[in-house]
Amino acid sequence: MRKFHLFAALIAPALLPAQFHYPTDYFSSPLDIQIQLAGNFGELRENHFHTGIDITTHGVEGLSVKAAADGYVSRIKVGPWGYGNVLYITHPNGYVTVYGHLKQFNETITNYIGKEQMRTETFEAEVTLQPGEIVVKKGDVIAYSGNTGSSGGPHLHFEIRDAATEEAINPLLFGLPVSDKVPPTPVKIMICPADPDATINGKRSAQKFTLVKSGNNYVLNDSISIYGKVGFAIEGYDKEDLPNGKNGIYSIQLDKNKLEIYKHHIERMPFDKSRYINCFVDYKEYEISDQFYMRSFVLPNNQLPVYDSLVDDGYVRFSSDSVFSFTYTLADAFGNKTTAKFKVHSLKKAPVNAPAIVTKPFDVVLLWGAANSIEETAFRLESGAGAFYQNEELNFSVADDKDGHPSSVTFDSYIPIQSSCTLTWFAKTPEQAMINKTFLAMKDRDGKTSYVGGTWNDEGIHAEIKAFGTFFLMTDTTRPVAKPSNFDLKSTQDDLSSLKTLNFTMSDNLSGIASYHATIDGKWVLFQYEPKKKLIWYTFDDKCGKGKHELKLVVTDKCGNETTYIKSFNR
Repeated sequence: MRKFHLFAALIAPALLPAQFHYPTDYFSSPLDIQIQLAGNFGELRENHFHTGIDITTHGVEGLSVKAAADGYVSRIKVGPWGYGNVLYITHPNGYVTVYGHLKQFNETITNYIGKEQMRTETFEAEVTLQPGEIVVKKGDVIAYSGNTGSSGGPHLHFEIRDAATEEAINPLLFGLPVSDKVPPTPVKIMICPADPDATINGKRSAQKFTLVKSGNNYVLNDSISIYGKVGFAIEGYDKEDLPNGKNGIYSIQLDKNKLEIYKHHIERMPFDKSRYINCFVDYKEYEISDQFYMRSFVLPNNQLPVYDSLVDDGYVRFSSDSVFSFTYTLADAFGNKTTAKFKVHSLKKAPVNAPAIVTKPFDVVLLWGAANSIEETAFRLESGAGAFYQNEELNFSVADDKDGHPSSVTFDSYIPIQSSCTLTWFAKTPEQAMINKTFLAMKDRDGKTSYVGGTWNDEGIHAEIKAFGTFFLMTDTTRPVAKPSNFDLKSTQDDLSSLKTLNFTMSDNLSGIASYHATIDGKWVLFQYEPKKKLIWYTFDDKCGKGKHELKLVVTDKCGNETTYIKSFNR
């Protein structure tokens, strides 16, 4: 039985239709090794849900990656971030398979994307192909596994997408050979006050309780007394039969006295909804403890299409002298289930010894359902409707420099942002030579400073931000650095005939690398880029035969600072 609660607001979570049916004998494994997951679909990541499965290659690169079914290569992309080297194959049954973090493509695909790299004279390249250009058969070797892009170690990222909607779909629903008879593991429950007068065990703040195993399931041994309106959240993880890390949980259901009040399952994920993870979990708790507590209630601007049941948005109000039984049911994509049971003593009124209700001061309220504009002497902050998940009480502070001029603004960094806000810092426009070198920077709670950028006009500098922190102006006039790592740039020895590659380490001290461009004898050559190692390299080919040559490498950072290296050498 499903019970749906409609919000009074215009936006509500998407309630799921009946589960789709997927072919379970159409796709084969893209690797010849046994599938062991380093990450699963819907796994919780910073600012996004994981939209595929990560198949571990046990620290090895170069394994043959095979087409999971007949089709054609519809997209090829090369880049230093994200999926790195990635292939998309469109299949006649309406699905697209995606293969990410590849070390290299097969020869046909390498030559195809190489023409685009040559045309644009850049390492980063992306092409969309028409049906019939590169046709593949099930089991064809299309690439080799690697560790490119934003990968934390060698593995294959594999996705299945709906070709019509471009939604990512859980690949484990397609019959891939994964051995899993292990149910998810619940770890802790967090209970969060939803009204100022609510109390949990006499306290007016969120309280955590550790679950303990009892037989094949879990229980809370703690005594819990609640008054007022609260929401529940749970921390947990899933595993498979083979040893692996802690993966995400496919489905969570919460029952109150055996009646379902909340349920979600993560079967499909539109990419434009993935950032709503920041209201699916308790964002502040994650920022503090690095732990994901999955809420069993929804905020007003939660647009995730994962919910099956919601009663009163998942919130529960306690106001009678009663005892209620609660059961969490956690399930994986293979139907393995675990329960976590606990009881709550409902109170008629708050305990007499409960702390007084304290109204915390704040500077301004950010509305989730309307545009916001906050203007102070030093700055202006603007957002469109839907930039936040609920109305937020924002605190900010402006610091002055030694001369009494505003030098920075700090916003409450525990407030998550869904869509970009525009921050304008009122300042005098720098001299022409310094405009591109003066930018907004942000310092996070850990003290890490990052480049934000921005554009200048008569008001000051404007930048798009997607996280709060401390913002201030910085100037970058330092050139980036590129150092040879397998030869000596300054050496008079110019015989490099023994080398198979030319390697440079490349770095920038502040704004970051924006681009690089390399030529040999005036003709562009491909230097590949691996930012995790700060490494770029050129593999000698027929463009650089025997004889004398000149290498020219130009590296530019995001502020336009440029470094040029020239080396004459023989082959």
